[in-house]
Amino acid sequence: MKKRTLNLFLVLFFVFFYSCQNDEFDSVANVDDDPLEEGVLTTFDISDLEIMEQHLLNSGIELPELAEDSVPQTKGIFLNDPLVKAIKVSCKTPHPSGNGTYINTSGVLLVPKRTIFTSLSTFRIIVATPGTYTANNAAPSNAFKNISLVSNGDININYFWTLQAKRGYVVLMPDYPGFGDSYGECFHPYLDSKALVESTIDLLGAARNVLSANGYRYKKELVISGYSQGGFVAAALARELETNTSHGYKVNLLFTGGTPCNLKMIADIVRASDETVHTYFLPYAVWGYKLNKYPFVDVNSIMKEPYASTSKELFDGTRGDLNEEFPHKISDLYTERFIKDLDIDPSLQYLNTILVENSVEPWKNDCKFIMTHGLDDISVYYANAKDFADKQNAIGGKVKFWPTLGDHVLAFVPYYMKLSTELIFHK
Repeated sequence: MKKRTLNLFLVLFFVFFYSCQNDEFDSVANVDDDPLEEGVLTTFDISDLEIMEQHLLNSGIELPELAEDSVPQTKGIFLNDPLVKAIKVSCKTPHPSGNGTYINTSGVLLVPKRTIFTSLSTFRIIVATPGTYTANNAAPSNAFKNISLVSNGDININYFWTLQAKRGYVVLMPDYPGFGDSYGECFHPYLDSKALVESTIDLLGAARNVLSANGYRYKKELVISGYSQGGFVAAALARELETNTSHGYKVNLLFTGGTPCNLKMIADIVRASDETVHTYFLPYAVWGYKLNKYPFVDVNSIMKEPYASTSKELFDGTRGDLNEEFPHKISDLYTERFIKDLDIDPSLQYLNTILVENSVEPWKNDCKFIMTHGLDDISVYYANAKDFADKQNAIGGKVKFWPTLGDHVLAFVPYYMKLSTELIFHK
């Protein structure tokens, strides 16, 4: 009995000493306190996670197992114990119009099970920025309310990030402005780099407060990752954090895929093409600019009727698949002025300015930076990402660029395969 009491005393002393002395990480609250319960959207036990892993495996994404002793939160579990919690986080962020008002913003924080072992662990935070979505129910804070473990055959990226939490990471998946808690408060500022970065930084601060208040220790260097629009936001976010140290964050790894970097180049490739695959990407951006920071955008000079008049309603957050709502043929969707005269018509020059202003500009990165992109991508275009990587390296940055097989959709698989392997080295 005395030996057991002594061992317990030593454990408690070590926990107290470790919490107070290690200034590399933020302080923790009592491990028994759990105010998170109010914000918990759902929990996942070991059988749920095994189903998720099998679904991803069926999609071609095999997650490498981490060593058992690197995931101490799985020790001593029971079958129905929740191993991962999905918690809603929220805060205020500036309205994307820049009008001085604020909107609500929200997201999901995926955390491992709280145990005595997790109180001794320090977790790497992954900021996982989502790809393009147009339906409000696809925003992470809504998707995790009713997440299904019955696969429809598609790759469910929410499974991927939930399994990373099971493996010992903390994962923040932000809702984008115009979705989640801000649904109806603004139109989504699609491909507006400043608005998307600003809201993500605000939400990251809220997430870190939740972690600290509930006994989770975390490393100060972030992993940031995203595909498609998520890659755009991830790259712009990492750039802002590395070039503006006042935010107080450091980036350990930036891993993007299918990334729209040079928006002007993408628009020019579209204009020079006969057809496009993802028809709604550019209209989505046009309305996001028009209804937020750039009200002077003349939609009628860019899109033909009836799309100039009616397409805004398609982006009301109730529709999830808009690709067939627009014609694939470029000349059927866009005006001749936009296609032929964008670079020579003075009345259209503002659009080029907007596209350049919101592109991700190369910078001399300190973090490890890996980009993947499908060689057959004719939606976000391989040339745009390769050009960015070349320019970044030319100015002294360091980007490892991995061409992969597949178009914008199929290149999902190698992106997540490579990412899951790389994450092991950034625990």
